[in-house]
Amino acid sequence: MNLVSIGEFTVDLDERRIFRQQTELAAEPKVIEVLCYLIEHRERFVSLNELHENVWAGRVVTDTAVRRTISKLRVLLEDSEAENPRYIKSQMKRGYQLVCSVGTESVAVPQFSPGPAVVAVNPGKKALPTKPILFCLVLAILMLATIYYLYAQPQRSLNQLVQTETLLSIPGQKTSLSISKDGRWQAFVSKIDNSSNWELYLYDAKAGQLQKIETPTEHCRFVSFIDNDSRLAYVGYDGSEAKLYTQSVVNLAEAPVLHPTAPFQLLGNSVELAKDKILIAAAKSISDNFHYYKYDLLTNSFEQFTYSSEDGIQDAFATISADRQFLALGRANLYKKNMMLQIYRIADKELIAEYKLQDSLRDFRISWRDNNNLLTRIGDKLYLIAGDTGERTAIAAEPHPLHEFSFSQTGELYALSYQRSEPNIYQARWPLADNFNKSYQLGTNIRTLSFGQDADTLWLVEKEHNLQRLYRYSDNKNLRQLVMESPEPITLQDQTKDGEFLLLKRNNRLEIFNTITAESTTVSVSTQDVRTGNFSQTGDFVFFTERVKDQWLVKRYSLADNTQRLLLQDYMYIQDIADGYVAADSSGNVWRLDTDYNRTGLLYKGVLFDLEYQFIVRDDKLVMAYRTFMGDWILADINLTSHQIWQRSIAFHDFSVPFSIDSNGLNLIFKTNIKEENQLVKYGYNFGYN
Repeated sequence: MNLVSIGEFTVDLDERRIFRQQTELAAEPKVIEVLCYLIEHRERFVSLNELHENVWAGRVVTDTAVRRTISKLRVLLEDSEAENPRYIKSQMKRGYQLVCSVGTESVAVPQFSPGPAVVAVNPGKKALPTKPILFCLVLAILMLATIYYLYAQPQRSLNQLVQTETLLSIPGQKTSLSISKDGRWQAFVSKIDNSSNWELYLYDAKAGQLQKIETPTEHCRFVSFIDNDSRLAYVGYDGSEAKLYTQSVVNLAEAPVLHPTAPFQLLGNSVELAKDKILIAAAKSISDNFHYYKYDLLTNSFEQFTYSSEDGIQDAFATISADRQFLALGRANLYKKNMMLQIYRIADKELIAEYKLQDSLRDFRISWRDNNNLLTRIGDKLYLIAGDTGERTAIAAEPHPLHEFSFSQTGELYALSYQRSEPNIYQARWPLADNFNKSYQLGTNIRTLSFGQDADTLWLVEKEHNLQRLYRYSDNKNLRQLVMESPEPITLQDQTKDGEFLLLKRNNRLEIFNTITAESTTVSVSTQDVRTGNFSQTGDFVFFTERVKDQWLVKRYSLADNTQRLLLQDYMYIQDIADGYVAADSSGNVWRLDTDYNRTGLLYKGVLFDLEYQFIVRDDKLVMAYRTFMGDWILADINLTSHQIWQRSIAFHDFSVPFSIDSNGLNLIFKTNIKEENQLVKYGYNFGYN
């Protein structure tokens, strides 16, 4: 035997076995292989490539698989102190090194205790060792049964979630579901109806009691259990400023405690790391990246946990594995328009796995089902994702999809179900009151409906199979005339006053479509990061917004000579008016400009450009809509002469962009969003066979 000792462990380098105090430990073969290799080369750092070539020789595996094996080895050795490792030290770009002392002399060989003496049953004949034979037979049967279970019989796999119990059925939207370890308590925030704020609720499933918790802020947005489920940590918003509070669950009459979070103006969800320590998403401003930070509730101090050198990064919906070893989160890139699933080892903040979730920015949620698998929702689809390989398996949910979900410590699945009504298209007078005067029943494939330049023409975009089709639509005659079709998504940005030219956005390109000749002219190319565009009042130019590196630019495209010209930096919108321009800067301020682009007056403050928005100028007024941090819409009408402002808030599900205003500025066409209704439910598992 070739035995060595490391700390309290004994390793057999020949047999590839590990013992602690005479007891052999169960470990995956590759985990022991990596340990032995680190022992044999303990005088230096061992790189990832070297482990690839020597431990996984002949097999192609990812760096993530190697890092995952190192993580399992650390768990086996109980080596969880990243700042002061007992056994394995990691260093970026160098690899891993065994840092403990290795003993090779007088190592005790683990022995099995001898069994009782064998008694001869027939004098004169050699006794048969009956008990060892019986033991070997039993062992052989067990091994055969194990082989059959693992390889011969069909494997059971989770393939369906089935609602087993409705815990709470009250109207309205619910979000930020948090579950106590034993599953008794569920905390969430809810908007009971369109006129109410987002409020904090605590439900006791054992007693069947729901309590609303009064909070100091106007809206409550994120909540989580901390301190062995005896307290809640929640984020409240007053306007666009976030505040962090903790609140006793044991005694709800106790006043909440405010925890200073400067310099961070914006806060997201939090998860508990340890007693009086949480991990919370934070950003200094709407233009700053959202990353996760360790926050000490006693010292009110931050320590950065996630980081990116790119702009437009938002880390969200972090969740911690049941063994408290790993953190998973979604990382959205607003400019690349994709989203990654990232898995970190908490002990040293090392990113050990990264998988693409989606090539879009659809809503998502994640939660650890066990120490290796994550239940994930992307849009309205559910998947089980393996943390070590990234392999995903589609999961069905009956009778309703899951909106948010969380597992108790015993593995019970609690969720907010997702029930929805289809969006509708309405016409109403502008400014928008609570009533509409026309409802369009055009089917569920309609993407947008917009006013044309004459009373009987509407522009209709419909998705049919894999094509987007643009129609000229007569509402009075209920007739459609196909204008163009495209395999790429189409959005109508603007049109000239005579209706001859349409400004379209197809994916990331702006183009001008001639409705008479059916010819298209390119305004911007796909390599330009373009946000929005609109025609000048004469129709001779197109104004559009482009992002270059970390700066937004307003440019003007000339239809006469097909050239682009830079007009303004750090602006998001511009439109010419009678005696100058109306423009919005990247900080959310709307200005009146003279003909030389100098500011002559502030018209409005507080537009949020990181979310959805739209501007339209009609005669002497500016019409606009934008999303708030609470998810609602702000609609506004600004008189460009008197500077008088009309403004109202409307629930997220009751409005969407793009909207359309007719040429007289008197009528509005808008589409509602999918409307959600969430109920608090429990789900069980159905298993199938592979």
